[in-house]
Amino acid sequence: MGYVERGKSLAQNIDDIFFSKNAKLSDEYDRLFSSAFTNPEEMKGIVEVLYTKNRGYTRAELLEKLKMTDGGTVSKHLNALIASDYITKYVPFGENKRVEYYKLTDAFCLFYLHFRNKIKSSKDHYWQKSLSAQEIVSWRGLAFEHLCFNHIPQIKKALGIGGVVSSESAWSKKADDEDGLQIDLLISRNDNVVNMCEIKYYSDDFSVDKDYYRTMLRRSETLSKLVPKKCAVYGTLITTFGLKENEYSGVFTNVVTLEELFDSF
Repeated sequence: MGYVERGKSLAQNIDDIFFSKNAKLSDEYDRLFSSAFTNPEEMKGIVEVLYTKNRGYTRAELLEKLKMTDGGTVSKHLNALIASDYITKYVPFGENKRVEYYKLTDAFCLFYLHFRNKIKSSKDHYWQKSLSAQEIVSWRGLAFEHLCFNHIPQIKKALGIGGVVSSESAWSKKADDEDGLQIDLLISRNDNVVNMCEIKYYSDDFSVDKDYYRTMLRRSETLSKLVPKKCAVYGTLITTFGLKENEYSGVFTNVVTLEELFDSF
């Protein structure tokens, strides 16, 4: 934050820090790994594979991608990355608890790897010129999703369930006889409630239309068939500003806003 200059817009500062010639943090990714680990290239290799899939990979999938054999060295590397908050280990909803996934969650690494080619080419004013470009629009949505995963305690606080034991993960169901579906975040709670969370980065209050309403109903119905009968499924919206009230907005039981993600405890 010390590199942010007062009087300049956010876009100008991002260009100065990352995308301009001699940008202050253009080489920070390599410096970061070299200063933190004795084997930086191996660590970067793991991180860069995990970057390629938002959900992450199982250990077996990761080893296959890395073309490595299983053993203590891999465990040591993964544990070091977890301890340093670069990656997270989790079990997706409804899957065998012995099948753990590894997911890249470090915000700086995610940003750098997404824009690495632009950073390395030192395109002056790239961010300022591309604010409405699809690459940056898509990035905002992904960044907001990662922000939510890194603020689970704040989300639970906003939902009034800070003291309830829960497990959290993204979840997807492959298409079979029914349509496949993907849920951004599931909070499976010990009080027999599952929060089915939709994460939406939006420049205004989010509005639910008829098609989206029906999509949410299908997702809720599908999920309800997979959880114990005593469990209730609550549609939950996590969005930038809030929810616009209309005839379809009742599909969401709870709403959490960006401001609440930064509430202190």
